[in-house]
Amino acid sequence: MIPPGRILVCDDDPALLELTTDILEAEGHEVEGSSSARQALDLMEHRPYDVVLADLVLPGTGGLDLLRETRSRWPETEVIIITGHGNIDTAVEAIKEGAYDYVTKPFHPGKFALDVRKALDHKRLAEDVDRLRRRIEGRDGLGALVGRSAPMLEIYGQIEQVAAASSTVLILGESGTGKELTAREIHNRSPRRERPFVAFSCSTIPTSLLEAELFGHAKGAYTGAVGTKPGLFEAAEGGTVFLDEIGATTPQAQVGLLRVLQDGEVRRLGSTESRNVDVRVIAATNVDLERAMDQGTFRTDLYYRLAGVTLRLPSLRERPEDVPLLAKHFLLHYAERLHRPGRTLSPRALEILCGAAWPGNVRELEHVIERAVLFAEREVVRPRDLPETLRQGRSDRGRLELSSLDEVECDHIREVLRHTNGNKLRAARILGIPRASLYRRIDKYGLRAPAVSLAPVAGGRFLATRK
Repeated sequence: MIPPGRILVCDDDPALLELTTDILEAEGHEVEGSSSARQALDLMEHRPYDVVLADLVLPGTGGLDLLRETRSRWPETEVIIITGHGNIDTAVEAIKEGAYDYVTKPFHPGKFALDVRKALDHKRLAEDVDRLRRRIEGRDGLGALVGRSAPMLEIYGQIEQVAAASSTVLILGESGTGKELTAREIHNRSPRRERPFVAFSCSTIPTSLLEAELFGHAKGAYTGAVGTKPGLFEAAEGGTVFLDEIGATTPQAQVGLLRVLQDGEVRRLGSTESRNVDVRVIAATNVDLERAMDQGTFRTDLYYRLAGVTLRLPSLRERPEDVPLLAKHFLLHYAERLHRPGRTLSPRALEILCGAAWPGNVRELEHVIERAVLFAEREVVRPRDLPETLRQGRSDRGRLELSSLDEVECDHIREVLRHTNGNKLRAARILGIPRASLYRRIDKYGLRAPAVSLAPVAGGRFLATRK
């Protein structure tokens, strides 16, 4: 049984428009009608349709022109031409132009409904085949990595090559380019994939506790160390340790890391005993480690141990052709995660996204799409649903002062807190982070949950407003 579809009927005959609508709605389809090609195109600008039924003879722009425009702009939409017996030759021409089929007036309701079901079946079969082909060919990405641009295809090839080896890998790239996802894909394709993958950000832990977290500690090693605790390397035995922001490590921690890479040993803080560990190390950074070596803040011997294999992730500016694919991926992801209706992008909104500079890279795009899914009033995301800085950026790129990634994250968290009226538990769930992490970010950015008052509005409802 073919699931119901979203159908657009374009006919200037009110009686026929009413008849076709009744037949299709009786089949369970969602139907909208239009009396001209221009009105039909306006409707398609704002929402997707599975099938368009278009009369061949329409006022102004005709059915053939509507067919060509639809196939050009929305090739995934099937078109059925409605025609009289005197226009069969033109209807056959429409098939050559890309129409799925044609029906002649007057038509039998049962056969008409069957023709529409066949068109829906054809569309969904084509989608399944395309989805399967993309999965087989890896056209949309590699695992959790999304993109089919030349720089990303090169990265996918490098991941496949290094995954099977045991070499240490250093991943370079700006913030938000997907360094942890890349590390996970290397692990997932390696012989260690059944063992733990432990990710650790060296910049989020106080320097006084960094060594203890990485290598563990003995009882009494420092104030508060009331017992013995293994570190992350021991917890990842047989698997992979991903060290993000490796440039933020202290000199003492760098000595311990060098011991792991050279000798396969860890020494817990406060202990003289070394323990053997079997782990693969993948490190990442968005800072210039060579400059850090020149400044004496990063060990040269550690750098060359880490940089045996180096992957450089491209910024989003270097692969703008991946923006539509990434946006679609995040629309689907957050609609499901946030329990929102499926969203699509209007052509204008997509144009704005493709023209943005994206200083925060894929992570910034993800936050923009998450916010749009959360707050957009319609199923189609319009320019008004995008941040004002993006809308300004297309026409005033030269004068736009681009936000840092911290500013993007700060604004996003502020909007979610507004949406939840300051409920931090709900906000943390929407953001997909632990509540403790949300509190740390609130302190970091100096955010405070808005005080809320209820103002009466029309209809006996109340509007929450910040004081």
